[in-house]
Amino acid sequence: MKINIHGFEISEPVLSEANKAYNNLLTGTIPSKMTGWLAPRDNEVVVRCTELGAKFAELSDVVVVVGIGGSYLGAKAVAELLPNNGKLRFAGNTLSGAYYEQLLRELEDKDFSVIVVSKSGGTVEPGVGFRIMEQALIARYGTTGACSRLAAVTSSESSLLGNICSANGYTRLALPENIGGRYSVFSAAGLLPLAAGGIDIASLVNGTTASNANRETIVTYAAARQTLYRAGKKLEVLSAWEPNVRWLGEWYKQLFGESEGKDGRGLFPVSLELTADLHSMGQYMQDGERLMFETMLSFNGSADITVPARRGDDDKLNMLSGVKLDEVNRILKEAVISAHLDGGIPVIELIPGRLTAESAGELMHFMMTSCAVSGLTMGVDPFDQPGVEAYKSKAKALFAHQNI
Repeated sequence: MKINIHGFEISEPVLSEANKAYNNLLTGTIPSKMTGWLAPRDNEVVVRCTELGAKFAELSDVVVVVGIGGSYLGAKAVAELLPNNGKLRFAGNTLSGAYYEQLLRELEDKDFSVIVVSKSGGTVEPGVGFRIMEQALIARYGTTGACSRLAAVTSSESSLLGNICSANGYTRLALPENIGGRYSVFSAAGLLPLAAGGIDIASLVNGTTASNANRETIVTYAAARQTLYRAGKKLEVLSAWEPNVRWLGEWYKQLFGESEGKDGRGLFPVSLELTADLHSMGQYMQDGERLMFETMLSFNGSADITVPARRGDDDKLNMLSGVKLDEVNRILKEAVISAHLDGGIPVIELIPGRLTAESAGELMHFMMTSCAVSGLTMGVDPFDQPGVEAYKSKAKALFAHQNI
């Protein structure tokens, strides 16, 4: 992972604070103990997830992953980033009846399995999704058949979901108590669905080794963010030059938003897909209120697709004939960085290299570590989410009040 800073200088005091936060994170001298994700190379978990995921993939045309927030966003992001078998579908992240109607319609003539990921099992959205998918499994395969096609990842045997697994004979994989949802992609919560999707999860996890060896870049990114935040920037815009990074942007928004947005503080995370969003949000980025800075992901392209020549050059693009699309993308990236700097937008450029399972693992672990360091530098606990509980408690009160 490489990093380039455009249009500003990192504050030396903030850099010193970020280095101290990184040391505290590694040594465990922070209030939270939710740091089990720092060294996620548990070979036993990788082997078990690989075997069970392969079994579900062989049994099924579709594997439905039930979860919300960190219980599905990491897996969804990686499944979009990397080539896969196309079997994964996601539920439990919505209460839309229309969505479930469409999903159940798709499953009518397909064999399917279900993976449910929930730390407790009591959250409304995945809880309802689990009920719907469990009912569909039993209706199709009976109770015995459902047992062979359903697995749950939950915190413990005594959790609500753990109790359901014990009572019904469903396979249960443990979600470690010291790993929160948004940091869980390298645990069974992310690895089991990804293995069922045909992704090389061993290589994905191996990428975390490179991340852990990249202290300077981790600290630099965290310090750059906090330098700009203290200078008055309120939004971080994550932009990427590949369309299959859209769901990585969704994962990033949860990771940073839930980790830093508390105590009246925090950068608001936004994500854009380039070049598509240059023709929508590009206008605001260039000329709107100067609230933001940009973090730009620049992958090294490796495709051989070139721009064809056109007889007559009636679209005036023959200047690009024979040029690789990845090179056109690179030129446009340089133009955008230059334009945004002229428009007063500082740019942090992250360069993960060529996109593979290992580099995807490195990138995500890098983001998780930088997020933790950034939150600690800001002075918040990057591992709790008290604001998320607010709507849950109010929803429970309304359900009870309305006799639902």
